[in-house]
Amino acid sequence: MRFLTTSTALTLAWFAITGTGHAQPAIRWQPGTAVLIQRGAGYGRMARLPDDSILCAYSRGRAIYVRRSTDDGRTWPDEALAVDYPQGHAANAELLVLRDGRVLLMYNERPTDGQSPYAVGVCTSNDGGRTWQDHRRIYAAGTERRIGCWEPAAVELPSGEVQLFFANEYPYPHSGEQEITRLRSIDGGRTWLESQAVSFRAGHRDGMPVPLLLAGGRRIALAIEDNGLSGRFKPAIISLPAAEPAESLPVSGEDDRRQSALVDPLPERVYAGAPYLVQLPRGETVLSVQSTEGRDASHDFTNSRMVVYVGDAEATRFAGRSVPFEALTDAPGLWNALFVKDAKTITAISGTAVDGVKGLWAIDGHVE
Repeated sequence: MRFLTTSTALTLAWFAITGTGHAQPAIRWQPGTAVLIQRGAGYGRMARLPDDSILCAYSRGRAIYVRRSTDDGRTWPDEALAVDYPQGHAANAELLVLRDGRVLLMYNERPTDGQSPYAVGVCTSNDGGRTWQDHRRIYAAGTERRIGCWEPAAVELPSGEVQLFFANEYPYPHSGEQEITRLRSIDGGRTWLESQAVSFRAGHRDGMPVPLLLAGGRRIALAIEDNGLSGRFKPAIISLPAAEPAESLPVSGEDDRRQSALVDPLPERVYAGAPYLVQLPRGETVLSVQSTEGRDASHDFTNSRMVVYVGDAEATRFAGRSVPFEALTDAPGLWNALFVKDAKTITAISGTAVDGVKGLWAIDGHVE
């Protein structure tokens, strides 16, 4: 673990004007708060625990590990193994702290043995992430990468129901299409109901879903990457009712529950995928993507960097573009996430390199 100090006095702020003529909030990132959570790690996700510590899960090598911070993210001691998958790689970790205090860790089983299926797994911690039990496979796709399943993430509803969403190629073995599939649990993740498609655009690949239960608990905003909007992947928001099962979207994907996330559309050639979505206590929603905008005209998504936008309370009209690590590095920033640290502070989490050190980094910013 390494804490980054810098003499740089620079802080970065952006403001945009929406179509209503009002100032759009944006985030001022603070380079002096950058911290290395783990060398050689990526795909980090954070959650606040009942004891007010912060749990961070991430991929490193073939496994998923966790660290706990008891000083609000300034230091990250005591790495612990959470998921080991001997048949291949455990990846795509996501955390959900339930109201009863248990922590669900969702993950992707990515086999390399040619026999095991790509799958969604879950495990549970009853002690704030120190130990993990009940590792279970809750959905199995195909044994080949082209018909796999990916990137599980979940929310808990006021009723206690858990809804888990993931990207799924398995129903389309010959077309290369992909849908967003949902699994529901009415007993806190102990058992799961039959899977259901909630998003599909024919001829395209809805991917990397991140659900957010909006303030009030009545609707779920589902952030996805959508390559049917404009050229390469762009962020889209799908609005779903939280209280009852939602029907599958029309195969065209063209109804009023799906819309482009950004106020200002990106050029077709720009890739802006792998979204992440959170909401601040006072209402603003915050969306991140990994984007090739302004990146040497590269056609490779691995040249992306983390870019963040601020939207309204309904997870629409995202603008106020900012780049969390811009003052510190020109390196790519991949498989990013956001964490609401307090009422005004957002933490950006990225697999990037600072001062030549590659790993999982975090940095704080304030919404202004």
